[in-house]
Amino acid sequence: MDMSESMQEAMHRSNLDMSGAEYVRKEIPLHVLPSLSFINLDSPLSSYTDLQHVLFEEERTAYNQAILQNTRDGKVHPLTFIHHTSTYQASLCKLIEYCLSPAINALQDRLRENEIRLAVLSEEAKSLEAEASTSRGSEASLGSPRQVASPRQVASPIHRGSSSPRQGNSQSSSESLGSKSVASPGSRSRKG
Repeated sequence: MDMSESMQEAMHRSNLDMSGAEYVRKEIPLHVLPSLSFINLDSPLSSYTDLQHVLFEEERTAYNQAILQNTRDGKVHPLTFIHHTSTYQASLCKLIEYCLSPAINALQDRLRENEIRLAVLSEEAKSLEAEASTSRGSEASLGSPRQVASPRQVASPIHRGSSSPRQGNSQSSSESLGSKSVASPGSRSRKG
């Protein structure tokens, strides 16, 4: 690699400066706080959005301070203003590129996954409802063993379609006895 003498001298001085640097140990207090103080579990994204607001606010504050420091008599030199504004915009672009874009992509991917899962679950719900309606229809036509006469039917004096109250009572009591004997726990088979 061909370097000019001035470049070699600059690199040599840089190395000398680094070798002469002394590090000083400083104690930094560390406080461990419960995680609930940092994370709001009611809204999982709130802590993330709060962090984004803090980062953007820090950039805005740095920009405003830079402008105020270079203000003389209420005026800022146009080149200084352009420099600080372009630096601020570049910082915002980096924040968007490194912080917001990945989050937006992840959320869009999650949305697609949720839509696919919703479609699968709605199809499954439709098939289960169809299966339930066909099983209800077949149980009703075969005289379902799960249909047990309620006490009101047994005690009611008039049964539908009967001409006399006695016939209604005798029919309903015989139906309830028949259905109770069919609906005994031993006669049911359990589907796994």
